[in-house]
Amino acid sequence: MPLLRRTAITAALVTAALLAGGLPAGAAPRAQPTAPPLTAADLPRLTAELAAVTTHAQQLSNALDQAAARDGGLRVAFGRLDQARVQAQDALDSRARQVYIASTPSPVGDWQTMFAAPELKELARRGERAALTVDQGLVDAVTVRAAGFKALQRQANAFRARLLVQAEAVLADQDRARTLLAQAQVLADAAQAVEVARRLAAQRAALDAVSTQVTLALTPTQTARSHRALTGQAGVIALLEATGSGIPLGYARNGQALSGTASWYGPGFVGRPTASGAPYDPERLTCANKEVPLGTVLHVSANGLSINCLVNDRGPYVGARVLDMSRAGSRALGYSGLAQVTVEVLVPV
Repeated sequence: MPLLRRTAITAALVTAALLAGGLPAGAAPRAQPTAPPLTAADLPRLTAELAAVTTHAQQLSNALDQAAARDGGLRVAFGRLDQARVQAQDALDSRARQVYIASTPSPVGDWQTMFAAPELKELARRGERAALTVDQGLVDAVTVRAAGFKALQRQANAFRARLLVQAEAVLADQDRARTLLAQAQVLADAAQAVEVARRLAAQRAALDAVSTQVTLALTPTQTARSHRALTGQAGVIALLEATGSGIPLGYARNGQALSGTASWYGPGFVGRPTASGAPYDPERLTCANKEVPLGTVLHVSANGLSINCLVNDRGPYVGARVLDMSRAGSRALGYSGLAQVTVEVLVPV
């Protein structure tokens, strides 16, 4: 994991981690005992706890991956049947176009048939009837494959629902580990503990790998479209994560801004395709919005914190909410329910 990303978002993460519980927007904060400030003396305890939570998350993630692998045949069948369904539909569409072209009257052809011998006219009529017939086998192929695809999709969804039970435990560990990581990073930087910082960077990379593993385990099938989307978005997302709260290099505000309520994606969405085609990964700085084009970069502020995120999905579709953040985004902005956010559109310069 790039060092820039580790250092750039630490301040936002640790500030969010120390906020009073991520209360929903408008809720009155409840009086709570003031926790003593963390000091360098807490660093060994934090790093030990972080190591234990990270190891547990890795173990749970490996178990989830093994559960998904046991049904790997379902994934292969799902992908192959989807491909066969597309091919059957393409064949039917191609034949339908041929029939449409053949059925279009030709003035030259009509003139020729007026002077043709009766035998040639009958032969022409037979050819027209044949040309206007769509092979019933093509229709049946599409119907059968579509029905099979839906049945297999139901089976895949049921399997995914069982995996989600395991995935939620991993994601809970992820949340806890990211909070500990941010706190430990601040203390390590203040103490100039180079070796501790190196270990924390390795643990961040391990947590990122766990998030990717969970996302792919919950993705029904890796299509060519999803692969292209993941590859295309990777560079932009890496830049946004490395930038932290500032404006990313190569981008500027264009003057468009809005304010409103933001929510965040829950575990049930992990691995499902976003509108861009990429499977949803809760630990990437992405979001859903209905107003701007997919691929737009937004600068989002809430609770005195700011981050940048890539719009790769559509939503939210609840009330007048303006934004659905990834879990990483909501955590960095210091909320775990709803938040009032200010959103600025960034454009390449």
